[in-house]
Amino acid sequence: MADKGGHTGGAGRAPEAGGCDKVRNVALVGHSGAGKTTLVEALLAATGTIQRAGRVEDGTTVGDFDEAELRRQRSVNLALAPLVHAGIKINLIDTPGYADFVGDLRAGLRAADAALFVISAVDGIDGLTRMLWDECAAVGMPRAVVITKIDQQRGDYDDTVLACQDAFGEGVAPVYFPTDGDGGPTGLIGLLTQRCLDYSTGHRTECEPDPRYLEQIAEQRAR
Repeated sequence: MADKGGHTGGAGRAPEAGGCDKVRNVALVGHSGAGKTTLVEALLAATGTIQRAGRVEDGTTVGDFDEAELRRQRSVNLALAPLVHAGIKINLIDTPGYADFVGDLRAGLRAADAALFVISAVDGIDGLTRMLWDECAAVGMPRAVVITKIDQQRGDYDDTVLACQDAFGEGVAPVYFPTDGDGGPTGLIGLLTQRCLDYSTGHRTECEPDPRYLEQIAEQRAR
């Protein structure tokens, strides 16, 4: 497992925690190409851990550092990326998505407090991801799902939510759903807060949801 601490903020050191009770280990699980490494980059950039997010295609991400990974543009090793949010140090464990490396993936899960399943809205859910969900459920590990690539042409958020419920059980319920604009998704509406997070300007702005979404909010919250 690699800790790419040299890519963190200005001091070039990995974030530190105040104590063991201030540390959480979260493993990112999902099929190769679902966007796990890109999500890690976005989280590191959003928390100021790195100055800007790298790109898998450019070989500039924190998680992909091995020569084989840079050549394939796919993760083949576990990678550890720490960040600090709200006083808690979160160790993001980026796991490989190929079935060939399932041993490393399971090793990452054994070290984790929770698993974040990264599901592509374009590619759906593969058999390995279903199996790993069941394994996590068997040991009582907390799980959450993040849906990626909803801005791509074949990305369908609603169909992917249904696919998750079919694969993982009806207990999987959305916490956010995307808002639409002329060029695709423009933001998210939080079903718990009933607030809209608008990214249409390139920056996050919190506002009241458009009235056209009120019926959908009520329906989703009722579920």
